[in-house]
Amino acid sequence: MDTEVFSFKVLKEAFQEAKSQSEREHVTPFFYRNPHRFRLASVRYNGDESRHRWTVDTQEDFELISNIITAIYPQNPCFNMNDTLELLHEHSEWILINAMVEQKKTDS
Repeated sequence: MDTEVFSFKVLKEAFQEAKSQSEREHVTPFFYRNPHRFRLASVRYNGDESRHRWTVDTQEDFELISNIITAIYPQNPCFNMNDTLELLHEHSEWILINAMVEQKKTDS
Protein backbone atom coordinates (compact mmCIF):
# COMPACT_ATOMS: atom_id res chain seq x y z
CA MET A 1 0.00 0.00 0.00
CA ASP A 2 1.38 3.34 -1.02
CA THR A 3 -0.26 6.69 -0.56
CA GLU A 4 1.10 9.88 -2.00
CA VAL A 5 -0.24 13.23 -0.85
CA PHE A 6 0.45 16.60 -2.42
CA SER A 7 -1.20 19.97 -2.60
CA PHE A 8 -3.03 21.35 -5.60
CA LYS A 9 -0.32 24.01 -5.87
CA VAL A 10 2.46 21.47 -6.50
CA LEU A 11 0.18 19.36 -8.69
CA LYS A 12 -0.33 22.43 -10.86
CA GLU A 13 3.45 23.01 -10.98
CA ALA A 14 4.01 19.42 -12.10
CA PHE A 15 1.30 19.75 -14.73
CA GLN A 16 2.88 22.91 -16.11
CA GLU A 17 6.50 21.75 -16.01
CA ALA A 18 6.57 17.97 -16.50
CA LYS A 19 8.06 16.96 -19.86
CA SER A 20 8.56 13.19 -19.95
CA GLN A 21 5.67 10.88 -20.75
CA SER A 22 5.96 9.13 -17.37
CA GLU A 23 5.79 12.49 -15.57
CA ARG A 24 2.74 13.45 -17.63
CA GLU A 25 0.92 10.18 -16.94
CA HIS A 26 1.99 9.66 -13.32
CA VAL A 27 2.71 12.94 -11.59
CA THR A 28 4.80 11.58 -8.72
CA PRO A 29 7.98 10.88 -10.77
CA PHE A 30 8.21 14.65 -11.30
CA PHE A 31 8.31 15.15 -7.52
CA TYR A 32 10.86 12.39 -6.93
CA ARG A 33 13.12 13.70 -9.70
CA ASN A 34 13.09 17.13 -8.06
CA PRO A 35 13.67 16.43 -4.35
CA HIS A 36 15.33 19.83 -3.87
CA ARG A 37 11.97 21.48 -4.66
CA PHE A 38 9.56 19.26 -2.75
CA ARG A 39 9.39 17.89 0.78
CA LEU A 40 9.29 14.09 0.56
CA ALA A 41 8.51 11.82 3.50
CA SER A 42 7.54 8.20 4.10
CA VAL A 43 5.12 6.74 6.60
CA ARG A 44 5.39 3.03 7.32
CA TYR A 45 2.51 0.63 7.99
CA ASN A 46 3.22 -2.43 10.14
CA GLY A 47 1.67 -4.94 7.79
CA ASP A 48 1.80 -6.18 4.23
CA GLU A 49 -1.38 -5.24 2.42
CA SER A 50 0.17 -5.39 -1.05
CA ARG A 51 -2.44 -7.89 -2.23
CA HIS A 52 -4.93 -5.03 -2.40
CA ARG A 53 -5.33 -2.79 -5.42
CA TRP A 54 -6.96 0.53 -4.51
CA THR A 55 -6.50 2.56 -7.63
CA VAL A 56 -8.76 3.38 -10.56
CA ASP A 57 -7.15 2.37 -13.85
CA THR A 58 -9.76 -0.11 -15.05
CA GLN A 59 -13.50 -0.72 -14.89
CA GLU A 60 -12.86 -3.46 -12.31
CA ASP A 61 -10.89 -1.00 -10.15
CA PHE A 62 -13.74 1.48 -10.40
CA GLU A 63 -16.26 -1.16 -9.34
CA LEU A 64 -14.24 -2.07 -6.24
CA ILE A 65 -13.65 1.54 -5.19
CA SER A 66 -17.32 2.35 -5.79
CA ASN A 67 -18.32 -0.55 -3.52
CA ILE A 68 -15.97 0.68 -0.81
CA ILE A 69 -17.09 4.30 -0.95
CA THR A 70 -20.78 3.42 -1.15
CA ALA A 71 -20.47 1.17 1.91
CA ILE A 72 -18.30 3.39 4.12
CA TYR A 73 -18.69 7.04 3.19
CA PRO A 74 -22.32 7.70 4.22
CA GLN A 75 -21.63 6.57 7.80
CA ASN A 76 -17.97 7.61 8.00
CA PRO A 77 -16.84 10.31 5.53
CA CYS A 78 -13.42 10.46 7.24
CA PHE A 79 -12.70 6.74 6.82
CA ASN A 80 -9.14 5.47 6.77
CA MET A 81 -7.18 2.48 5.57
CA ASN A 82 -8.03 0.38 8.62
CA ASP A 83 -11.75 1.05 8.09
CA THR A 84 -11.34 -0.11 4.49
CA LEU A 85 -9.42 -3.22 5.48
CA GLU A 86 -12.15 -4.08 8.01
CA LEU A 87 -14.83 -3.63 5.34
CA LEU A 88 -12.91 -5.87 2.93
CA HIS A 89 -12.58 -8.46 5.67
CA GLU A 90 -16.39 -8.42 5.95
CA HIS A 91 -16.77 -8.54 2.13
CA SER A 92 -13.76 -10.63 1.12
CA GLU A 93 -15.37 -11.44 -2.24
CA TRP A 94 -14.84 -7.80 -3.26
CA ILE A 95 -11.08 -8.38 -3.37
CA LEU A 96 -11.65 -10.67 -6.36
CA ILE A 97 -13.28 -7.86 -8.40
CA ASN A 98 -9.92 -6.50 -9.59
CA ALA A 99 -7.56 -9.29 -8.47
CA MET A 100 -6.68 -10.20 -12.07
CA VAL A 101 -5.60 -6.66 -13.00
CA GLU A 102 -1.80 -6.31 -13.26
CA GLN A 103 -0.18 -3.13 -12.05
CA LYS A 104 1.53 -1.23 -14.87
CA LYS A 105 5.24 -0.61 -14.46
CA THR A 106 6.46 3.00 -14.55
CA ASP A 107 9.87 4.22 -15.64
CA SER A 108 10.43 6.23 -12.48
